[in-house]
Amino acid sequence: MKIAKRPRALRKPFVAAIVIIDVRSERQISARTSNLSMRGCFVPTPTPLNPGTKVQITIVHAGAKVAVSGRVASVRAEGMGIAFLKIEQHDQAVLERWIGDLRTT
Repeated sequence: MKIAKRPRALRKPFVAAIVIIDVRSERQISARTSNLSMRGCFVPTPTPLNPGTKVQITIVHAGAKVAVSGRVASVRAEGMGIAFLKIEQHDQAVLERWIGDLRTT
């Protein structure tokens, strides 16, 4: 039996400050995103966290801030992909505005 993969949301180039906190160890990484979608982002970093690590992230861009619970979904030599797990309504609205702005530029 073949397992269907969930379709990924299209990620758009998006550079913003991000702070990632490993929920278990409380290790903190400050970096910048390289792309963003409604379901996640990619963060270039020389020291990515392990796949499956639960994280709290804060993204700051254009005077607005989004706080999201997530997990490290993928790791590559150049960084890590983070899937968003829980987004509060206010943060969802900011994220939607950022994505909308990317579509119009």
